[in-house]
Amino acid sequence: MNLSNLFRVTATFLFAFVFCVSCSQKEHPSDSEIRQAVYGNDNGQPVRVLGQKQINLDETPEMETLVLFQSGTSEVLAAFRKDGSSWDYLWKLEFFLQNLGPMYYDAKLNSWVPGSAQGKEKVTFAGDCLRRIVVAELPGDNFNSVFVEVLAEEPPLGLFSVPMGYRKGKKIWDGFQLKEHEELKRSKRVDFEYNQKDKSFRIFPTNPNYSQEFVFNGWEMIPNLPMQPVPAFVSLEVIPKFEIGKESVVTLQLKNRGNYVSLTYLSISFPEAGSVRLAGETQGVRLYKKGDIVFNVVQNKKIPAEYPLLEATKEGWANNFRYGIKFYYTPKESANPKILFRSTYKFYQEIVSIPNQFSIAPFERDQQGFPSYLLETPTN
Repeated sequence: MNLSNLFRVTATFLFAFVFCVSCSQKEHPSDSEIRQAVYGNDNGQPVRVLGQKQINLDETPEMETLVLFQSGTSEVLAAFRKDGSSWDYLWKLEFFLQNLGPMYYDAKLNSWVPGSAQGKEKVTFAGDCLRRIVVAELPGDNFNSVFVEVLAEEPPLGLFSVPMGYRKGKKIWDGFQLKEHEELKRSKRVDFEYNQKDKSFRIFPTNPNYSQEFVFNGWEMIPNLPMQPVPAFVSLEVIPKFEIGKESVVTLQLKNRGNYVSLTYLSISFPEAGSVRLAGETQGVRLYKKGDIVFNVVQNKKIPAEYPLLEATKEGWANNFRYGIKFYYTPKESANPKILFRSTYKFYQEIVSIPNQFSIAPFERDQQGFPSYLLETPTN
């Protein structure tokens, strides 16, 4: 054997050795580690891992691992992060199996049927209940959220599927709200696709009569309806960071991810009171102090304000254009004060608010009776 052949054999052996070592490295938690982390008992129902995917799921630079498994009557998608030789359990999405077994969607019959579709390879990262798993970025994020197509069964619909969305383990899209949708009743499936350019999702993408886009507003997925703005959270800057009794300048940046609207009202309220004053360059923003008269939509009458309120009137807001609100705030009770945000607009004679009673993101009603999102204030 000449020298070149010896080198080739040696290099091939070394490559194979390195490849095998790489393959033998632990890519996901063991069955007992999964059972102990998720259920707190490593002697419970056996865990059957269906697939795993390594991907970034939050702001931290470390990669996370999604593990799809079945245990007893449950099918679970769980997130873990490697910590040295062990695994940190982050969150789980658990669904009841209903003894489904292998299923596939028959487009001709408009129904889910047992077995496997002929001529189609089985999806490697999917289960019996979680039919499809999509990991994708949302606007403003440099990490991935998880979107799944879930099988469910409820009379009189029978067996059907809907999309669900989760960001850092928290639900931002609930497809079960579509149970009364006319096309779902007919097709028994809410198919969806991801638009990588706009980072949005579209349901019934092949049906022009029912196709509908959903966009993320920083708290939840919102249907992008005609003549509706979708003020989306971009950033909240506080300089210096909040301290009780000390004034900070606060800048809230929003982007309209919906459609053009001639008039939008953006409301920021401060249930913990404190002191609020407008920035000198602010236009179109009105400050209501405690005792000023505001309208309560639940009581359908004017009431004295219990705490400060800022209301910005934004005229002619086009799609994908930003708008900023700047003000000064001095916390009174906490260095992490509660600040509520909502938007309202007129649709003909109706007043429409985001969020509303159908929102799945956590909300509180403000002093005017409107559901409002909680703004997460920076801590550093």
